[in-house]
Amino acid sequence: MNIINFLLGASLKKAGRRPSLTASPHELEQFKAHYEQHIAPLSRLFEKDRITCLTTLRKRIYISLVIVAVMLLASLFFGAKGNLDLPWPLLLLPVLVLSWWCSRPVKDYKFNVKHIVFPHIFSYFGEDFSFSPRQGMSLAHLKLSKLLPDYDDAHFDDFVQGSHKGVAITINELKLTKEVRRDKRTETQTQFQGVMVHLGSHKDFKGHTVVIKNRGGLVNFFSGSFRGLSRVKLEDPRFEKQFDVFSTDQIEARYLLTVSFMERLQQLAKLFNNKIQCAFYADSLLIMLASRENRFELGSIFNPATFEYEFSQINREMKQLFAIIEVLKLDVNIGL
Repeated sequence: MNIINFLLGASLKKAGRRPSLTASPHELEQFKAHYEQHIAPLSRLFEKDRITCLTTLRKRIYISLVIVAVMLLASLFFGAKGNLDLPWPLLLLPVLVLSWWCSRPVKDYKFNVKHIVFPHIFSYFGEDFSFSPRQGMSLAHLKLSKLLPDYDDAHFDDFVQGSHKGVAITINELKLTKEVRRDKRTETQTQFQGVMVHLGSHKDFKGHTVVIKNRGGLVNFFSGSFRGLSRVKLEDPRFEKQFDVFSTDQIEARYLLTVSFMERLQQLAKLFNNKIQCAFYADSLLIMLASRENRFELGSIFNPATFEYEFSQINREMKQLFAIIEVLKLDVNIGL
């Protein structure tokens, strides 16, 4: 179903399940078992809620269209007689109120999915995994990475925490904005929007190494953020075309940035349109994944509430993070 069919009165029926779970062959059986035990029962409940939500939404849209039509006709009629002369911006206020009223059922439905279903999705990766829509990382610790751009305000959303092989994993959506003065007016400019991934390590890094999206060597080199770091030349030409590397410890940087790690980083980057940067510092690996998409939101309200796509997509991304932990041996306390 699409929005046109919906508005034209297409029948609202509970959709039959079309299996679309995807995972690697060696884990598919376990993946399906978790889905059937923890997510499928919720899917059946939320499919009923989805139909109720769509029914309410369509009724509210119809009512709103009638109200707006009456308002326009009344405005034109009385305006023509000179009895009423309301400014158009004032007429837009009821439209905004009606838009908010229409959107409430969908927002409430998605809010409930996020709070009830997503914790069960993340529990697949370990009993200690938790999901919270309103928690945030420490900005002070993030600033130490030297990756954050200049910003005035920070907004966190959707917090995931757990561990893999004893390595702490924290995932957080983050939006950084800055007030910019242009043509005698102030605009809010988005400096970064995406996902922050913090991986702990059982070993302290001696140096500070950053891997950033290639913006041109001179631009990156003279950035004040990287003061005290020197450029690291790598042997992989493909990697150097995509990224610039700076570090306080050339030997450690080359030790960390192995071919296997760079391949894993590029695979993860593909899931985020190649917009990825990372930093090794203290006992942490911080990965910044720029994305305009909200990674932990339900898809279209017109899609059946199976949650199979969401479960499969999150699993693919988490497996890349687990692979990075294993490639870098973050779970092993060894000297560098």
